[in-house]
Amino acid sequence: MAKKEAEIETIINTNLKSYKADAPLSERKIVSTSEKGKTYRIKFSEIKPSAVYTIDGKIITEGDRCDKLVLVESNTSQNKWIEVFVELKGKDVDHAVTQLKATIDEPVFKHKTIEKLWARIVAQSYPKNTGNSTIERARDFFRKKNIDFKQGRIVLEETV
Repeated sequence: MAKKEAEIETIINTNLKSYKADAPLSERKIVSTSEKGKTYRIKFSEIKPSAVYTIDGKIITEGDRCDKLVLVESNTSQNKWIEVFVELKGKDVDHAVTQLKATIDEPVFKHKTIEKLWARIVAQSYPKNTGNSTIERARDFFRKKNIDFKQGRIVLEETV
């Protein structure tokens, strides 16, 4: 982070400034968030600015909403960010998809510095694949909106 955060307009110091981060903006090699035995983790090839916010009950208090927002500075340019919307779920994967869709559309998460959107589900278990599963429909929905979608069982870890 070449300039101080306050000098550069970001989603963190505009749209999210009134919300307390679980993991405040800092340079890290790994960022992780967990809930009820499910974990989402990103490992970076180099140290990157990132932050984690609780959405459910903090940023959004009513209606469908996912659990967490992980913000990571993009690889392509400084002051461009990746929003990673994370739902940590037991078994109701249909509801997890609904929560992600609703959260991504919330105005508080729209900002000119957002370069990419990612949607992630980490669940205890998934329904059997029947040819048109919830996950396949979600993958199609998010692909059409240019949102990177992945899911994992219990722990989802990725390296970027």
